[in-house]
Amino acid sequence: GSLYIAGAFFAATFLQLTGSFALAVLLALPATALLGAALELAVLRRFYARSHLDQVLVTFGLILILNELTRIVWGPVPVPMPLPSWLSGSVEIVPGVPYPAFRLAILAVGGLVALGLYLVVAHTRAGMWVRAGASDRAMASALGVDVELVFSAVFAAGAALAGLAGTMAGPILAVQVGMVRPTNARFGSV
Repeated sequence: GSLYIAGAFFAATFLQLTGSFALAVLLALPATALLGAALELAVLRRFYARSHLDQVLVTFGLILILNELTRIVWGPVPVPMPLPSWLSGSVEIVPGVPYPAFRLAILAVGGLVALGLYLVVAHTRAGMWVRAGASDRAMASALGVDVELVFSAVFAAGAALAGLAGTMAGPILAVQVGMVRPTNARFGSV
């Protein structure tokens, strides 16, 4: 949740600075990945060997801390993230039935991410390392795989994907802490 929100705030900030939605997305993803990697290296890694309850508690604590840090940095007022003009229209999928172009873009991005993840996990050496580390960490380490580095990279990639989700939700929802429900009923839920 917090990395999702961080991605949206990063994208909204980069959009204000650059004026380009595409550039804001491209800058927000590595920024969120770096934040996720930093959290994993500094805090979460220390709890992998501990109980699941400890992991849940530290994650919940991080959510509270990150929410407050976000309020301190960006303030309590939602940050605007307007739709780009090239995605603000609608497309007729069926004659007489318009559908928002940005929602179609969200579907397309989701499909591309799913396909990309499948290809990476099932058909690359990095995917093989991830599968090996998840299946048998000790054996993968014995075979020369730096499992901690692989898992940190996976966490950073997951943070970037959470940031992408927040970025795509930003124009639909108000970019604010707790941005899980629409601010305007006409948009429905994401």
